[in-house]
Amino acid sequence: MKALNTIIFYENREEVENYITELNSIADGMVEICLVVNSDKSNQVKAMEASLRAKGITCLRVIDYGDNVGYLNTMLKTIKRVSIATYDYVILSNTDIHYDTEDFFQQLAEKEYPSDVGCIAPCVYASKSNSYSNPHYMERVPKAKFERLTVIFRYPLLGKMYLKLGEMKAGKTRTEKKQSCFVYSPHGSYMIFTKDFIKKIYGYEYGVKMYSEESAVGELLVKNKMRCYYDDSLSVIHEESSVTGKINYKRRFAAWRESIEFILKEFY
Repeated sequence: MKALNTIIFYENREEVENYITELNSIADGMVEICLVVNSDKSNQVKAMEASLRAKGITCLRVIDYGDNVGYLNTMLKTIKRVSIATYDYVILSNTDIHYDTEDFFQQLAEKEYPSDVGCIAPCVYASKSNSYSNPHYMERVPKAKFERLTVIFRYPLLGKMYLKLGEMKAGKTRTEKKQSCFVYSPHGSYMIFTKDFIKKIYGYEYGVKMYSEESAVGELLVKNKMRCYYDDSLSVIHEESSVTGKINYKRRFAAWRESIEFILKEFY
């Protein structure tokens, strides 16, 4: 099994370096990493590369598109830059991720999924809210809910209240690990795409930089007659939003609203 893991550098050297080091220690040569530089104002990437090489880590490739291309587009652009023929899976993940077990990739290598599975969603445990983020959306989000959210995120205070209530609800209702099942979409912090799905979406670009990626992936799966499978035997721990947390709420909610408006226009 061979996988390509695309990740982002956004002024977060320590987090990225720790993630790459941890992944390299358990991947047993099965994973190559493509780091997309979205922001490096302090010029830390080259120093980080040197530090990783000194540790004997050579699985890293760095790409700088000259601009912040966002989250989902880091993967969508990168698959046009590298040959995916040698990879069984393409992973898009945050870097505030820890692997729950050391045999994560060995388990993935041994899996056999139905031919129409285009995305695998591992169990994602959110450490701060003490809850499970997957299964994410079991079914397609109703248009009316998205329309309500565009109003909510127009007002930062209302948006903060909505997110806080969501965290409280998750802390009460998502404390038990769910069994494997088919779902509408994966949680965006860690998504594993099959080669067949990657081939079908080759050339597609997401219309915004961040947020609502889960719905975009869910819609692209449906459009291409493929499915998402939540696999509870694959597990990661998510430290939750260390990069987006650097962006103030007003900008974050504006980006969130923009992403929802894009989803509505593109798919609804």
